[in-house]
Amino acid sequence: MAINLKNWPPVEGRYKVGNEKSPIAVCTNATVEGIKLDMKKIAICGKCVTENIGIEKMIQNVVSNPNIRYLLLCGRESKGHFVSQAMVALKENGIDKQKRIVGAKGNTPFLKGIDESQIERFRQQIEIINLIGEENPQKIMKEVENCLRKNPGSFTGKPIKIEKIEEIEASASPGWIPDPKGFFVISINQAQSKIIVEYFQNNKLTKKITGNSAEDICKTIAKLDLIGDFKQRIEHAMYLARELQKAEFALKNGLDYEQDSELNLGKDEKKESIDENDWFD
Repeated sequence: MAINLKNWPPVEGRYKVGNEKSPIAVCTNATVEGIKLDMKKIAICGKCVTENIGIEKMIQNVVSNPNIRYLLLCGRESKGHFVSQAMVALKENGIDKQKRIVGAKGNTPFLKGIDESQIERFRQQIEIINLIGEENPQKIMKEVENCLRKNPGSFTGKPIKIEKIEEIEASASPGWIPDPKGFFVISINQAQSKIIVEYFQNNKLTKKITGNSAEDICKTIAKLDLIGDFKQRIEHAMYLARELQKAEFALKNGLDYEQDSELNLGKDEKKESIDENDWFD
């Protein structure tokens, strides 16, 4: 029976898609760059740094393509999550009644976001090739070639269809309502390595919060209950978080910061951010 892979893979993530007919999926764990593989011989290759949501996404992208029969684990392990160890434990032991991966070492190896049928299908469909820690492309491709030679063919079980999640197009707020309680003016002081937040009530400066972490300042604003209880309270809180994170980035990278304006990164500085906490999770 022909396999319809028109919209495969169904789940978004930090990965590259190669030959959808290949029997091999590659997980590079927390290694984002530096492992250049021949994608003509691989169905999908991506990172995974969490032993819960990351594994759930990987399972869904694998079981929705019955051609995939091998999961090759390589790259450096993500700190504290032990994704590869959790994958091996899942294959060998499955999950318990609380949907915890039996024998996994990570802090939160629970697969509560997907059906047990998908988990069991994954366990039946794939064989794990464990090269955790390996980042040498030649050594990884050698195992890829071995898998290609012994490919058993597509899995013959009942096709698994992944339910499509509702996709909502973001839209701008119809109108910005001023916070009746007060407003914030954000700036940075590079010499002191500080983010400065001035809080005004009735156009009078009443508080000045300083720090070098957007997270710490957000928590301080919340602790002091400085955002009013009004219709757009949540929108204002999210706005502050965005601006403070932008200010922190500017502070750490020696950039100019002006509230409500885009950062000027310069032509040579617009590079992709590498964060081991992004996807194949």
